[in-house]
Order: sequence, then structure tokens, then C-alpha cells
Amino acid sequence: MRARGQGVLTLILLGVIVLGAVGLDRLGTKSPAQARPGEASSGAWFCPHGGGIDWHATLTLANPGDVDVVARLTSLGEEGSKPGDTVTVPAGGEVRVEAPASERGSSSYVEYFGGWIAAGWVARGGGEGEIGIGTEPCAPAAGRSWFSAGVSTAQGEQGFLVVMNPFGADAVFDVAIFAAGREPVRDSDLTDFSLRPGRSVAIKLNAYAEGESALGAEVQTSTGRVAAATTVVSSASGITSVLASPATSDAAYMPVRKGTGQSVLSLTVPTERGSVAGGLLLTHKLPRPIGELTGTSLEPASAAIFPVVSNVDASIDLSVQEGDQVIAAIRTSGLGNDDAATAGAVEPTTAWVVTPTLAGEPAEPSLLIANPGDVDAVVTLRLLPLDGGEPTEVTVRVPAASLAEAPEDFLADAPDASVLVTSDGAPIVALGSTTSLGTKGLSVFGSAMGVPIPPPNG
Repeated sequence: MRARGQGVLTLILLGVIVLGAVGLDRLGTKSPAQARPGEASSGAWFCPHGGGIDWHATLTLANPGDVDVVARLTSLGEEGSKPGDTVTVPAGGEVRVEAPASERGSSSYVEYFGGWIAAGWVARGGGEGEIGIGTEPCAPAAGRSWFSAGVSTAQGEQGFLVVMNPFGADAVFDVAIFAAGREPVRDSDLTDFSLRPGRSVAIKLNAYAEGESALGAEVQTSTGRVAAATTVVSSASGITSVLASPATSDAAYMPVRKGTGQSVLSLTVPTERGSVAGGLLLTHKLPRPIGELTGTSLEPASAAIFPVVSNVDASIDLSVQEGDQVIAAIRTSGLGNDDAATAGAVEPTTAWVVTPTLAGEPAEPSLLIANPGDVDAVVTLRLLPLDGGEPTEVTVRVPAASLAEAPEDFLADAPDASVLVTSDGAPIVALGSTTSLGTKGLSVFGSAMGVPIPPPNG
């Protein structure tokens, strides 16, 4: 009887399994729900902003979502890490947090929980002869490889490579330095460089390649993961920051506020094969080639600079036509004695958060939107003000292969607010740029690319 009962039970279970399989076949498997952009439940930002004596750094954390997000900050330096503030970033708003910046290698690590936020920095000089600001977005991830362009160790300029390791294990890495017309610098001091847990360091590149106006750097880790950026401190042209890139690319998009009309495009080829690059300058009018760059051969394992002159706001659309991929950065002269620099973006997308780039009042902010594609874009701008509040929106049309600006009165009411930038479908790139301080707000100049909002499950 017991064996017969077990056999009946087995037949019943088989029947249930078969019926279930038939039902699944008819209904199909249920797809998991897609997360909306900017709804990551947790994450981190890596901010190698650097610093110096009497410097001050401000981190802006912006929340384009509809739920509050909690963020926890940690500061890093050569002696170790220190826990900082824990803050709540309100839905549809931003918070600004002061971060320690007393060392050349000062960095900040931001962890967030319960949603997605963007993060960017403004590092303001304060030491003798160190007037200006460096601005960039923070890095969304640490990595094993980093590449940077736009460094200078020319007369009167100090170039620093800032590397941060917020993790609980040593990071070991090699640094290579690239310049024009010389072999790459691979010094023994920069080989198997060990960075202890919770530390951040600044490597002064003048000690290895003095007098170079075109300089690039590469960081390759053998153990651990890091994040990196470069800082240039100049007695004549202020302070600039450029976030390093985790990989080379065959394209770059770099909106440029006109400033004095003088910009320098920096390119680094970190490989043993050269490149041939070209570029278009997008303005409010028809695009035009960048004559100094188009068809120019770039030497292997080298760095080069190219002047870009424009008396209007513009955007550089860079492409590699032959050979290996490159790293790019743009440096623009301000109306005062402070330049601005940024690494640009490697691809356009439909949603950005642009964090503030000012040091204080008075300020003249601008927001540039470039559309490198062949379809017009309708772009909505929404302010993400301090501590949240009622949203303020405006719509801007950006023609294909062209550039547009946010209306002046839209930004003038809240120059220190982050901006959510969303396109109706045509991919775009967005850059914030501000002159601030002084009697007319022209003393210091900062520019930073927007932070792309990750796609669902991105």
C-alpha cells in the first residue's frame, strides 16, 4: 500500500509540472521590471579634486529623481581617510558639502543609498599666487586604467596627477608620461607605486617632465583599483582640473564657452601606434573644420596641442580617422587670469545633470548644449535648486550639428543650482561654465561636463 501511494503521488506531481510548463509556454516568462534612469539603489562617486594650502573644495550632490537619497562622504589624503558628513539629497534638488582640500592629493569619496545622484567638484585655490578654480564631475567608478590629457609643466605651471584609493587593500600601479618629440617617461619611482588603503596622493609631473606644454599621463594598476585626475596650477592662468578617462576613444565632444576666444585642444596617444585625427567646430552657424587639426598625424606614445580660435560659444566634435584611439582635453582662457579645462564626453546621450561651476557671487553662469547628430533636438532644462523646491523649467531647440545655450534669465535666478538636461530623443552633450567673483564676476573661470544619467539597469 505504501509503494502504491508513493506511485500515485509521483504521477500527481508529474501532472502538476507538465501543466505548469504548458502554462508558462502559453503565457511566456515574465520580464523583470525595468528601473527608470537615475534609480540605482546605491553607488559611489570618486572625486580626485586635489588641493593645496588654504584651498577649499565644494562637492555638489544633485538628485534628479523623485525620492530623497542619503549620501555619506569620506575625505582622503596622504595620511589616510576621515569620515565626513552624512547628508540627505532631496528629490529634485541638490546639497553642497565642503570637503577638505589642504593637500595636493586631497580627494573625496561619496557613497549614496536609496536612489541615484550626480556629483561634481569646485576646488578653489587660496595659497600665495594660486588664484582660480578647478571644476569637473566626479568619476562614477574606480578602475584599473586611467588616461589623461591637458597637463602642462611649462614655465610657471605645476602639473599634478592625483590618484585616490578609497578601498581596504593596497593599490599598486605604474605611471607613464607622454610628451611631444620624446620617449615616454617611465621612471623607476613611478613603477610599482604602492598606494595604501584609504589614501590619496599627488604626483608632481614637473619632477619627471619639466617644461612641457603638451603632456599626457597613463595609470595602469597591477593590484587594486583607483581613480585619477590632473590639476594644473599656473602663476599666469590660474587653476584647471581634468578628470582622467578609464579608456581611450575614437571620438570626443567638448563644448567650449568663448572666454577670450582662445582655447587649446590637447591630445594624447598612449599606444605604440600613431593616429590621424580630425575635427569639426559646431557653432550657431554651419559647422567648420578645425584646420590646424584636420588630417594631422599624431605620433605614437606622445602628446600634442592644437590652437582653437572662436569668438562665439562652440563645441569641438573630434574623431579619429586612422590609427589608434586617443585621449582629449580642452583648455580655454578666461576673461580674467584663470583658465578652465575639461575632458569632454566620449559619446552623446539624452539625459544629463550639470552641476554648478562657480566659486561665489557675483556670477555669470552659462549652460551649453551641443547636438552633434543629424536630427534636431528639443531639450528640457529643469533647475535642481539647493534643498529642492518647486521645479523651474524651460525648453530649448538645438538644431542638428549645432549648439544652443540656456536662456540667461533661466540661470540668473539660480546660478548655483544644478540643471537636469533631457532631450526628446536626439543625443546631446551638455557643459556648464561660469565666470565668478571680482567686481564684475570675471575673476575666476570654471567649466565642467555634465554627468550622464545612467540608462535603466545601467
